[in-house]
Amino acid sequence: MIGQLVRSDRRGEVRLIRLDAPPLNLLGSAMIGAVNEAFASMATDPPRAVVLSCAGGGADVKEMVAFDERSARIFITSLHTACRGIRDLDAPVIAAIDGPCLGAHLEVAAACDMRVAGAASRFGMPEIKVGIPSVIDAWWLAQICGLGNASALVFDGGMIDAAEAFRIGLVNRVSAAGEAEETAVAWAGELATSAPSALVQQKRVIRDWTDDAYVAGAQRSIERFVHAIRSGQAREAMRAMLEKRRARF
Repeated sequence: MIGQLVRSDRRGEVRLIRLDAPPLNLLGSAMIGAVNEAFASMATDPPRAVVLSCAGGGADVKEMVAFDERSARIFITSLHTACRGIRDLDAPVIAAIDGPCLGAHLEVAAACDMRVAGAASRFGMPEIKVGIPSVIDAWWLAQICGLGNASALVFDGGMIDAAEAFRIGLVNRVSAAGEAEETAVAWAGELATSAPSALVQQKRVIRDWTDDAYVAGAQRSIERFVHAIRSGQAREAMRAMLEKRRARF
């Protein structure tokens, strides 16, 4: 799947990973598997630093609308596994975002260590609009930008621009529109000049700070996701979105 949905390139000591399923890079099962494969392939011999170019329109609702409890649990667990691959890689990972970064894509970006956004980017967690809670790696939003800002994102379901994302700490740097990837690669190149052992140990220290609460919270939230599917209301909300009508609850 690498080379079809996800492309990998080297920039000196930096590995550049791009989601490549235009126009929205929707995170369906195949794309999630490709992201997981890309990071698993680096686990035994990690680069000094990684840039993940990960703008996109969220999870593939056309796939999700057919979920039952079993397929829902498999899907959301697979997405969490891909995000864990980012966290578990012994290298700093910078998300580069030029365009929309919604729902599952924002979870992937939040799983990265830092984030660079192009000035025209938009961010949001619209899951509530399709009848499901924001789960698994949405956990990071509260750590990155505070519980109040995270709560507003997941309850409101609307979008914020790059300037607001920077103001609340969701992104670390804002570049000119269209330049997020190059800005992130340049930053990653600076990080890569540090001692390799220090980079590895620093990533592990950050996991020491966060892993217990992160892993436990994500596992519990998988069951919250499955419960929403079980209710039947998520399917109605997704159908309404696809049919461009108001949901009937």
